[in-house]
Amino acid sequence: MNTILKAGADAGNNALKLWVKDSEPMLIPTVYSLYLGETTELMDLEDIPVEQLEDNIDVTINSKTLVFNNNRYIIGEKVLNDNLQATELEKKSDKSTDELPAIVTLSGLAIAAMKREYDKDHIEVTYDLSVALPVSTITQASAQANADRFMGAHEITFHHPSGRDVKIIINIEFCKCLAEGAAAAWGVVFDEKGKLAERKVEIGEQIVKVNFNNKTLLHFDIGAGTTEIVVTEGVKFNPKLSEGLNYGVKQTILDIMKRWNRENPRKPIDSIAEFNDIYFDSEHPRHNALIQASGTAMLQLANQISAKIIDKIDDLKDDPFVFIYGGGGAVLKSYLTTILKQKDRMTNVTFLSNPMFVNARGLLVYTCSPRYEQQKEKALGVIDGSNTK
Repeated sequence: MNTILKAGADAGNNALKLWVKDSEPMLIPTVYSLYLGETTELMDLEDIPVEQLEDNIDVTINSKTLVFNNNRYIIGEKVLNDNLQATELEKKSDKSTDELPAIVTLSGLAIAAMKREYDKDHIEVTYDLSVALPVSTITQASAQANADRFMGAHEITFHHPSGRDVKIIINIEFCKCLAEGAAAAWGVVFDEKGKLAERKVEIGEQIVKVNFNNKTLLHFDIGAGTTEIVVTEGVKFNPKLSEGLNYGVKQTILDIMKRWNRENPRKPIDSIAEFNDIYFDSEHPRHNALIQASGTAMLQLANQISAKIIDKIDDLKDDPFVFIYGGGGAVLKSYLTTILKQKDRMTNVTFLSNPMFVNARGLLVYTCSPRYEQQKEKALGVIDGSNTK
C-alpha cells in the first residue's frame, strides 16, 4: 500500500509552518503574487537545486479548494526576493475560508514531496494532515469545513526555470482541524512516537524532570493576527477557560512599517514577510536600524500582552505551567521576560525553543497519535494501512 506521510500545517498570518514526519520543518511566508510572465527572455536557466525549492516556489494549482483554478503563483520567499506585488492575508481574514492559507499549504506539501523524489517529473503522494484555526474563530462547523476543503486530490505543477515541469498529485486521505494553542499541547506532552515527553522545570531550588500528561498547562501562542490564551489539562483542551485575542504582532508591525517607510522612502519595507526577514536576520544591513525603530512600539505591545499573561496566571492560582511561543513570542521574548521577572511571575514560565514551529510540531505529533487514527477510522471507516503510529 502507498505510504502515508504524516504532516502538521500551521498556516499563520505571517508564514506557513509545515512539519512532515522524518523531514526538516519548513517556513514559507504567507504571501503570493500571480505569475504575469517574464519581462525578459530567459536564457540557459537550470533546475532549482533541491535545497532551494522552498525559496523558489513557482506553481500552477488545480484544486477544489480554489475558486479560480489553473492559476500560476509565485509564493513565499521568491515574492520578496523578486520584489513582486505581494498578496497577504487581510487583518480580519477568516482562515477557514480564505484561499491564501490553502494555496501556501498545498504548495508546501508539494515541495515536501519533491524533496523526497527530486528527479521525478510525476509524483503522487498521500498525506494524513492536521491544520489549525484561532481559538477566537473556531467552531465545530468552521473546523470541519477547514478540514474538508483539504481532503481529496489536488494537482500542483512546479515550474523549474529550465522549463522542466514537475506534476505533483497530492492525495489528502484525512484531515483534522484543531484550535491553535490546543494543537501545541500535543507537542509539549508527547513526542512523535507517542511517548510522554519530559521537560526540565525548576521547583523551589531544584531542577527536576516532569511530564505534563495530567498537569494544568497555560499556553500563550502569540501570532501575527491573533494571540491564543489556551488552557489544557495535558492535551485536553478546556474551551471555557480559553480565549483568543483579536490582535498579535501584525498591527504593531504595520504601524512600525508605516513610520519606517515615511522616514526611509528609498528603502521601504513592503510586506510583513520582508519585515521579518530584516528583523530576525542579525546580519541584514538594515537589522540594527529596524530593531531600534521598533523598540518603543514592541515594548507597548509587550506591556499589553504581559498584563493578559499575569491576569491569567493569577486566575489559575496554583502556579500553572506556562508556555509562551509563536512568531510574536519570538519577537517579544526579551521584553516579556523583563516584565514578568519584574512582576515576579516567571515561576514555571517557559519560552519554548523553536517558537515559530510549536503549533506545527504539535499538529504533527497529533497526526501521528492513536487518537488521530481513531478519528480517522470513525470518519472514514478505514484503518490507515501504513502502520505509522
